[in-house]
Amino acid sequence: MIDVLRIDYMDNVLITGVSGGIGKGVAEKLLSSGCSVIGLDKTISDEIQEVADKYADKLILCECDLMDSDNLTSLVNDVVKKYGVVGGFVHCAGFDKMMPLHLNKADDIEKLWRLHALAPMLMIAAISKKKNHTSNASIVLISSQSAHEGAMGHTAYAAAKGAIEGFLAPAAAELMEKGIRINEVCFAPIKTPMAAGWMDKLTDDGMSKLLESYPLGIGEVEDASNLICFLLSDESKFINGQIITADGGHSVRKV
Repeated sequence: MIDVLRIDYMDNVLITGVSGGIGKGVAEKLLSSGCSVIGLDKTISDEIQEVADKYADKLILCECDLMDSDNLTSLVNDVVKKYGVVGGFVHCAGFDKMMPLHLNKADDIEKLWRLHALAPMLMIAAISKKKNHTSNASIVLISSQSAHEGAMGHTAYAAAKGAIEGFLAPAAAELMEKGIRINEVCFAPIKTPMAAGWMDKLTDDGMSKLLESYPLGIGEVEDASNLICFLLSDESKFINGQIITADGGHSVRKV
């Protein structure tokens, strides 16, 4: 008999963007397995507050601005001081701003890079400090298929995701010596409010072509959260420093 995914040992899994589609999905899966979660977001939605009410003290919600890079180290230190050492970290916070390359503005590019790359780098640096993490902590970052193909209109977003992919290998080498694993998931579109922001702008023909290019369909939040929770868990203890792609068969479709 095949065992179900074992993630019930994890305490204090720190999740950014916990009000968003993937962040909320990961939090709910962890909580249903008995883990405790600390959720961070700029605004705590009514939906994730309902989850917190359901799981009582298992889900702690904190409002914070991850764009405030000067305070991210103290944010992690404060979380550890108040709730205990970090057992896992998932950076789900993010946004996209779709625009033609010639309309990219420095401010938009900086904001995308700050949230998708700088924020997790600084938070991981703080988590890696002695006494801030458990001996078997696991980190999962989220990249995007847009960093690997001609995703027109997503140049700044793709560049930010490419930056965090470049961070992975050297970070994994350092963190492994401290007992911390770090991996990334590279997703094709997942049905979240963020993805809807650009998918809803497609014409009927554009949407039809998009759907045709994903033989296994557009990803559901559960598809993303299942993979992330597997990488967080001890079930994946032999995996480190890897970018794992889940793209609905897009890269191997018949052409």
